[in-house]
Amino acid sequence: MGFSSLQSCPSCGVAIGDLSAHVRSTECPHCANWLYLSNNGWTSGGLFEHALDAPSMLRLGRSGVFMDRRFTVAGRLRVTYSSGFWDEWWLEFDDGVHHWLEEDDGRYRLHKKIEMDATDASFANAKVGSTLQINNQRWFVTEKINSEVAGTEGSLPVAAMPGEQVLCIDVIGGGKKLSIEATGRDVSVSQSLVVSGADLLWD
Repeated sequence: MGFSSLQSCPSCGVAIGDLSAHVRSTECPHCANWLYLSNNGWTSGGLFEHALDAPSMLRLGRSGVFMDRRFTVAGRLRVTYSSGFWDEWWLEFDDGVHHWLEEDDGRYRLHKKIEMDATDASFANAKVGSTLQINNQRWFVTEKINSEVAGTEGSLPVAAMPGEQVLCIDVIGGGKKLSIEATGRDVSVSQSLVVSGADLLWD
């Protein structure tokens, strides 16, 4: 596995340990500034409050096993919307295939990234009950939420910034259910698996 090129914090100058190649944002362990990878290299986004006000069995650094695969909780996003919030935990698995675990009111969904070119889809105009054209396939829109990143911690595979707007859309088609998250920079498509808290075996 390769490593990211961040050698020192752009805010305080203290050396940063090796980061795995997928990391695009992280917290400086010395000054706690949130650092993200932009077109100009690593940049400090300033200090942000962690989203730690809700109890959870997940926490940064905790490790365990899911379906015979070992993982460590490496980071978290808190996402808010008009009706509340949910958390997205970044799980790094020992086999190198990593996943997001969404936690919402005690319900969990494991997201597996799907390589699809969704950059040309008209997400802003999508409506529940309408269809989206992605990869020459029509997908039926079941949910659309305008949300915002409220907090970050640990290390993440996206250059997420608190306050950033995120458009979340769920679609179905061809027997599959996909989740789409679009920001001003990136579009991420994933297929989700509903899991039980009992499926996560903690050390």
